[in-house]
Amino acid sequence: MALLLAVTNAPAQTRHTFCNPLDVVVGNERAVRGGEPVVIIYEDNYFLFVSHRRGYWYSPDFRNWTYVDAPGYPAGVVSVVEMDGKLIGCSMNNRNVYRAIDPYKGEWEKIGELSSDRYGDANMFVDDDGRLYMYFGWSQIMPFQVVELDKETFKEKGEPTKLFWSDIKNHGFEVRKPEDVIYSIFNGRREYGPEELPWIEGPYMIKHNGKYYLQYAAIGLEFISYSHGIYVGDSPMGPFTYSEHNPLTFKTSGFQVGAGHGSTFHDKKGNLWTICMIPAQYGEGGRGSELAIYPTAVDKKGVMYSNTALGDYPQYYPDERPAGGVDNYVDWKLLSVNKKAIVSSTFENYAPAQALDEDFKTCWVAATGDAGEFFTVDLGAKASINAIQINWDHIGAARAGGGGMGGFGGMMGGGRTQQAQAEQLYQCYEVFVSDDNSNWKKVISKPQNKMELKHDYNELESPVQARYVKVVNVATYDNAKFSIKDLRIFGTTPQMKTQKVKKFMAVRNPDDLREANVMWEPVPGADGYIVRYGIEKKKLYNSYIVYGKNDLYMHSLNTAPKKYYFEVEAISSGLPQYHENPLETIGLGAEIQLAQRGGGGNAGYAQGAGTRYIMLKDGVTEYSFGEVGPGTWTLSHSYGPVLWSGQLTEKEIISNEANPKPTVTAKLTLLGEGTNNTGYLEMQVIPGKEQGIIKVVVKK
Repeated sequence: MALLLAVTNAPAQTRHTFCNPLDVVVGNERAVRGGEPVVIIYEDNYFLFVSHRRGYWYSPDFRNWTYVDAPGYPAGVVSVVEMDGKLIGCSMNNRNVYRAIDPYKGEWEKIGELSSDRYGDANMFVDDDGRLYMYFGWSQIMPFQVVELDKETFKEKGEPTKLFWSDIKNHGFEVRKPEDVIYSIFNGRREYGPEELPWIEGPYMIKHNGKYYLQYAAIGLEFISYSHGIYVGDSPMGPFTYSEHNPLTFKTSGFQVGAGHGSTFHDKKGNLWTICMIPAQYGEGGRGSELAIYPTAVDKKGVMYSNTALGDYPQYYPDERPAGGVDNYVDWKLLSVNKKAIVSSTFENYAPAQALDEDFKTCWVAATGDAGEFFTVDLGAKASINAIQINWDHIGAARAGGGGMGGFGGMMGGGRTQQAQAEQLYQCYEVFVSDDNSNWKKVISKPQNKMELKHDYNELESPVQARYVKVVNVATYDNAKFSIKDLRIFGTTPQMKTQKVKKFMAVRNPDDLREANVMWEPVPGADGYIVRYGIEKKKLYNSYIVYGKNDLYMHSLNTAPKKYYFEVEAISSGLPQYHENPLETIGLGAEIQLAQRGGGGNAGYAQGAGTRYIMLKDGVTEYSFGEVGPGTWTLSHSYGPVLWSGQLTEKEIISNEANPKPTVTAKLTLLGEGTNNTGYLEMQVIPGKEQGIIKVVVKK
């Protein structure tokens, strides 16, 4: 679903699956902030509205979307509903109400004013009898409220009714835990405390089988535990009862995390979905919000629940989703998690393993953004590959933050590299597969990519058999280095399986019933585990996914249920396990520092401007320090002996040659093991068009 909102007039390959996180793009624009999403069906089309944009999208099939520029549309954090056959909309903390004259042409008109301009996270709801209601709430201390509105004047009919507040003493998923913070919004003013009142926000009402489900988001976008809960009532004005099966959507583990402030909607087949705003982070400081969609359902007892267990795995589009329930995930395993990586180069401590660790906060970075830099994953054995999701990062970009990605700082924007600027290109690349790491077949080719897809999900037209997958850089943009957050490969093997773990123990904290610890016996060959839990044996509606360990701490329980039930499943792709050799991936413990100094003298222990580090690794023979300009530079051990120090001139640093030769070389030190001399370290200065590179090379 990386192309979820891509605007294109070209016929697209029929896609059966999508994969969270989702990109929001408009033609050749920068990726759009995916905030506070609302999805509704109007005139047999899906309409998607996101915040802070005077425009929206519509689609007949949820695959191919058309963007509509709408200057008169309310923008902000919006609410849009159908009333009497027309779309009407309003925006948070704004009195104006608008109606679409022609939503396909982006023509809207103002038709009234609300009684208040303080409707935080306004959500209008039209009941089956045509009556109009406003739900609102956006605060740590204020309640959710509802008021009926006059359909002609949009003024309040009576006083707002107070519905509910947060309740962190009893609802564990509402708690703001410091360990769940992705980035602070306080800019150093204060730290997060162990217990804080959450923001409850994003009210959204949906009616299903005569029941009213009032959805709310809890805690805040800067937490991985950003999530949704549900209150249920028999009337649009309440009273509402808290669902002890909460949270509705909650995802704190895996590559994609977060599941808050969105909307729940019926698709054309009657199935329910919950679309959520999720946290995003790119480059050095860029952050914002994107989208994720989870299958949702209501059981026979009226309990609304979602399936987020494999929330970042491929799932079917709405028209191919089975009716009823929340089983919508394709039976493809994640083949690439924690497998062996082979790379062209590595910049500083952005290790290759970080692009295979299912952590969106880490990444691998090549030494440059040059064509030919590559990242290869060795699956360990041949597998059938169905889809490849490349999640890009943007390290070293000329513009690291701000712009359209929005939300507390935004996404990367700014000038492109010289190569990409004239063509308005974004990350350009190709993907190859191989059985032997020597003979390659191209399966994806985007050498002139004109869409900024941060989560580039590629469903292959037909499965390919391969052991190795290589992503090769053609061109970056914004002068960024070639950077990958996570390369995620989905497919099948004859040996893949999912099995229940027989031996496990779940212990609820008697001093804090919101918390529990689960431990289980490791299953040989397991790539990961799904821990399911719930308040009824046959309704384990909540879950976590766990990689690389066999224990889990959770703080998402409700205190009222006397008992919770648990289940642990082991997921295995059937591929050989790769066990990291720290000598190869982390290093031998020998650190080399490059520091720029004001000039002259012995630089031992110096830490000047531009100080950077590399770690010598077993089997790696070449290391690079990029972005080196004219000046005095020193290579040394960190707080140790100087290996080399000297002045580098512009002539030694700058060159327009396509393949420049080293302008400066120097022997740094002999290398050895015990009494044996194994080689030596050599420094090489490689000039570039604007800056140079200092290489440290192991010579035999």
